[in-house]
This record gives sequence, structure tokens and C-alpha cells, in this order.
Amino acid sequence: MSIEFGQSLPQQLFTVSDEEFLQSVQWKSKPTGDLMKGAQSGELGRFCKGLASTLKSIGKQKRSGKLSAEMPWSTLWSVESVDETCRTSDLISLIGSARKLLARAKKKSKTAKRKETPELSWDEISRLLVGWIDQISASDPLQPFELLLLIEMLENLGTRLAPAALISVWRACLFSTVTLCFKLEETDFSGIPEDQVALISGEVPWRAGLFFSDISGAKNFRQLGQQNLRDSFFDRTDNDGTPHADFFPRLDYWLITLTRATYAGQVWGKKLWDQEALDRFQLSVEKITAACDASGQIALCPTHTVSHLELLSAATSIAGLPSRSAERLYLKSLQREKKHSGFFIQSEECASTQSDWAAYALMRNYWSDTSNLLVVSWNGELPVVSLTAMGKLLLQGTWEFSLTVNGENLTGDGEWSCVCWNSDEDADYLELQMDLDSGFRLERQLLLPRNQHFAFLSDIVTGTEAANIEYRSILPVSPELTGSVDSETHEMMLKTKGLTARVFPIGLSQERDFFQPGSLTFNEQHQLILQQQVSEASALYVPLVIDWEPDLKRKAADWSRLTVSEAGKISPRDEASGHRLRIGTHQLLVYRSLKKADHARAVLGHHTSYESVIGRFDTNGDLNPLLFVE
Repeated sequence: MSIEFGQSLPQQLFTVSDEEFLQSVQWKSKPTGDLMKGAQSGELGRFCKGLASTLKSIGKQKRSGKLSAEMPWSTLWSVESVDETCRTSDLISLIGSARKLLARAKKKSKTAKRKETPELSWDEISRLLVGWIDQISASDPLQPFELLLLIEMLENLGTRLAPAALISVWRACLFSTVTLCFKLEETDFSGIPEDQVALISGEVPWRAGLFFSDISGAKNFRQLGQQNLRDSFFDRTDNDGTPHADFFPRLDYWLITLTRATYAGQVWGKKLWDQEALDRFQLSVEKITAACDASGQIALCPTHTVSHLELLSAATSIAGLPSRSAERLYLKSLQREKKHSGFFIQSEECASTQSDWAAYALMRNYWSDTSNLLVVSWNGELPVVSLTAMGKLLLQGTWEFSLTVNGENLTGDGEWSCVCWNSDEDADYLELQMDLDSGFRLERQLLLPRNQHFAFLSDIVTGTEAANIEYRSILPVSPELTGSVDSETHEMMLKTKGLTARVFPIGLSQERDFFQPGSLTFNEQHQLILQQQVSEASALYVPLVIDWEPDLKRKAADWSRLTVSEAGKISPRDEASGHRLRIGTHQLLVYRSLKKADHARAVLGHHTSYESVIGRFDTNGDLNPLLFVE
């Protein structure tokens, strides 16, 4: 009987004595040192001495790094990502007790000479650990997450365990690792979340292969994990590192696995990534960090066990981003106990990004706790949006719609595509499109300026024949905000501490009029509902402006539809739509061509052949464009 990676383990090896078990281990080279020679001869004391020496070296390497406080127990970051059994929960509880004991041992009090009696001693922890290991059987081996927990426990405090416990844990880990190695390629991962696939098929082989590197075949197992992690990473990121939007609901778990695996390679002196993979990993960490708002939350990703801020701080360091990079300076500023409100990080490169393949776009004006951030994904049936205004979450969730044409409800096939992306020093702009039933089409515009505090969102419904169209745009508002509608106009105000946002449905008439259809409402589900309708038309434009400029929150505002003309003739509203919004002295122009024109059109004295125009007028009445779309 022999124990080596890539070979099936005889079941009787599970029940043999420790001496017989160690003597069955096949080493990759001629045994040297106390670890291998002690195992070969079945000398438990000598083996423990050699193992303790190895663990001491690894522990010292962990404590000497810049991330000595964050990473030693990072396997616990994945607690919520796995199905916990009572057995796993008991192990986590035992690790918690060991951590407390370790913290007490390190803590030194200058004032109190009397030492507090800890709840558990190391002997008691060793005894409980052996009892826990006794639950493991050949038919019910260690689960992958339990294996990671035990390996990390050995690395962090193996030298403090009693010899019997040390051997017991090491033996159980090796048996389960070799068993996993033999069965891994036959494992069915269907229905398992991608982050769990990466953990089981990638992180576990990689880290176990490092830990048992002296055993025959461990290198192949380690390289298998390395390749699986690389394949998982490349298959799920665009060339610029953008993760696919499908993974954002569990993006933190996925990043946790990649970060831990990269860190483990650095501790053991083995690189996880080649240069191509490292470059992409750095880009990916940059993209994810850019989606982190002022609260430390990654947009479109729920917070699980570990805070996103803690995870990103570790990931940026482990990925090798320069300490003076905008990403690391931004995260460091957010972590300060005494935050300086309104900090600003200078950066030569813009953080905004978009990927057709990933079905994802990110618009950020600058690196600050008062920055504006708009993140959009369109991988599902409906786009999902997250809008942070001056560091406060304003919109978060699915952007829904309802469309009725001649009394019949129309839906789409859910196949959204990006038809336009523009990013420059003035603004970031995204346009999405989806085909609907009966030959209709739905388009969506999203614009976030770089140096102004507002967002522009619109829906565009177009068809081939004139019809009665009724449309509702349904936007999800953060639960932190309250909404109130002006009694005389269609303006709405959204408020929370430190933020006042004014909402202008510029496609509706300003004044409330019973005879003018359309409304802007705010319901109990914290949804902003904009309703517009038109009769005997082939298109409908539904624009919305949300403004949170502090200097304008009390300024008088008015808006109106504009007359659009072509070759001296007024264009019907289902061919072109123009709108003006004035807040104080600031005036915004919005124009959209709904049907291709033969000549340039004129709107408010501005002649254009572009499909879309958004801009502000200066004091001389000249238009300063934020966006031109051909």
C-alpha cells in the first residue's frame, strides 16, 4: 500500500496506525530531513519535529508580509458560500476558539500583571480537534471547504498543537487530498456556482499541492489546480479583465478564491499566474475596485461574509497594484477611521469601462468619497442599474418597463445589446437596445457627466406603424431615500441625509394638467414610475433627468418641449423630440431623432444631423455639448 497523488487509495489505509500510515507515504525524492525520514521510519516524534519546523517557517512567512493581519484566516471569508453542516460549523467554532487563544497569547498588558484564565487551553483545543477528526470516515471524507480550513489552521497554529493532534489533522488532510485528486476529473460540477467550482477544482488542489509539495505526484495536482484557476479566470473575464455580469451576484466569492490562491503562492514561493494571467488579474482587480462606492460596497454585488473594502484592499495589494495607484489610495482613504470628507485622488486614467462580451458598463467621474458612479449590466431579461450620487446610493436594482400598444401588452425577448458606448472627458454614455413583439423596439440611454452632478436616463419606443402607445419606466430607488412630488408640477424630490436629488420628467409637461396624460410617481416599493403615452404615433421618447448639484437644489426650475424643424417644416413628435431644462442659470438641451432625416434639423437655434444631442448652454447662448451620437 502506498500514498501518492494520482493513485487510488486502499480503504484500509484509513484505519491503519499512524506509524503504518506515514510509512506508506511516497515522497517525490529520496527522504531527507526529520519530516520525511521520520515518516519513513515511523518515528512519530521525529516526524512531528520536521512538520513543526516546516509550519514554523510558513507561519513566519505569513507574519512577515504586509497582509499579516488580513490574510491568515481568509478561508473564513467563504463561510457563507458553502453549505455548512453541523460538522463544518463545529470546526469553524473550534477555529474561533483557537484564534481567541492565539490573540490572548499575543496581547501584552502593561498595567495588569494578573493573567486572565482562557476558556480553552491548547491541550483542550488539541483534544477537541482530534475528536472532530474522529468524525471523518472513508465514506464521509473531509469536504473541500473543511480541507481548506484545516490546512490554514495547520499553517497558522500547527506548532501549538499537541503531537497527536498535529499528526491526526495532517493525516486526515492528506488522505482527503489524495482521494480528491483521484476523483476530481470525474466530478460533476453542473448546478454548482462558478465560485464554488473554482474553489473545489482550483484553489483546493493548488493550496493542498503546495502544502504537500514533498509527496510524490503533488506537483501534478498543484499544476492541475493552477490550470483550472487560470481557465476559470480567463473564461469569465474579457480581455481587459472585466468579469462577466453573470457573476456579479457572487463576484466577491469568486474574487476571494482568486485572491487567496494568489496569496498562497506568494507565501510558498510559487507563482500562481504567468505574466499574461497576472496582467489580466491586475486589470480585473482594477475594474472591480472601480465599481466600489464610497460605502465600500461593490455595485451590483451583495455583501456576504467579508466586507468588500477589506477584500479589495487585500486583492489590490496581492495583485501587485502600485501603492500610489488611484485604486489603492482610494481604498486606503475609505478605510481611514477618521475620514476626511470630500477627499480626491488624482488619476491620469479614467476608470470608466464597458464590455459588450461581459454585458457590463461602469461610469465613474473621479476617485472620491463624493464621486458619482453609474454601473449597468444587461445580461438578464432586464438591465440592472446602480447609481451612486456624491457617495450616496440613489438607484439600485432592475430597471423594469411596461408597454401597451393599442391596448395589447408587448414584451421583449430579453436579448439586450449595446449599440453605442462613448467615453471622453465630458461624459460617459451608454445606449442599449432590445427587440419587442409586433416589430417594436426598445432603446435605453444612460449618460453620466464627468464634471456635473446629474444623470440622464431615457427610454425610446419605436415601431413601424402609427399606434396608441402607453409606456411606463420603472426605476428602483434605494431604500434609504424618501420621495415627494411637487403639488403643482411633475417634479419629484428624493432625499436622504447628505443628498437631495431632483427628478425632472422632461417628456411630460411641467404643469400638472388633467387633460395632459402622463405622470411621475413614487410607490411603497421604492420604485420611481414614469408614465407617458401618445396617440397615433410610431415612436415615443421618455426622457428623465436626475440632478443632485448642491448649489441647484433650491433654484427655480422649469422645462418644456421644443419645436424641432426640418427644411423649414415642423417635425412630428414621433420623428424627432427636443427638450429644454433650466435650473437657475443652468440650461440643458436634449434632442433625439426618432426617424432618420433627409436634412439637418433645427432645435432651439441649434442645427444638427446627429441622432442624439445632449449639452448645456453657456451664458452667451452657445451650446457646450456633452454628447453627440451619429
